Amino acid sequence: MSELVEKKTIGEVEHIVHASRQWDGTGPVEFSDDGETWVQAWSPTVEPETNGAVAVSHPKFARVEVFRKDVRVPTTVTIRWDEQFPAASEEWAAKWFRSPMRHFGRTARMVGFRQTFRDLLGDIVIEDEADDRTTPAAAATAPVAPVERRWAKEIAEAQSPELLDAIEKDARAARIFTPDAEGTALHRQLRTRRREIEAASKESASAWDIPAEAPAETVSGRPAPNDYLPPVNRAARRKAARKKGGKR
Repeated sequence: MSELVEKKTIGEVEHIVHASRQWDGTGPVEFSDDGETWVQAWSPTVEPETNGAVAVSHPKFARVEVFRKDVRVPTTVTIRWDEQFPAASEEWAAKWFRSPMRHFGRTARMVGFRQTFRDLLGDIVIEDEADDRTTPAAAATAPVAPVERRWAKEIAEAQSPELLDAIEKDARAARIFTPDAEGTALHRQLRTRRREIEAASKESASAWDIPAEAPAETVSGRPAPNDYLPPVNRAARRKAARKKGGKR
């Protein structure tokens, strides 16, 4: 059953109906094993030949009348046990078998209220009606809910302008950039991430424009000749040699 359907107790439903001032009474719930003989107080059928074994453990039909002031004819509903029995829930199934008049009769009143006061109750259900009334295998065919995308994480992990463009396109299609705080924050994050990617791209491109360093000059261990020195330096050497008594 859809998650959008509202679930209430039978007491809460009766409060809504009574407060509308349109309710004009509810007849007694009647039960039947064959759809012909109706009783207000139903009891299981016991077979004497089988030492008191129960032959019929629940009624097959239930009916009730609901009256509304602005409608001349009362609403009469008749329901079947096998159509209303909550077979998908072990908990509710046990309650129905333990107290068939209580739960089967309550469902009959709920169906009558819903048909008579559709404008007030809409698709409201009572507790055991909220469980699928088929076997649990029916739940396996339910459609899988779509996985919610983590937009902030995708934006933060984007590494290229192309990927960021794709994320922005999907986000706009999903109308993520709403005019509230959350939508505005995501849009601001996307613009900031785009600027970061552009700045990183510029830094990477400028790194190729730096000229290569010139190779350092190698120094040889052999002394270089002094012939290239100016004449002043040669005269100073001769003078120093004469003082030491050496030859030129």
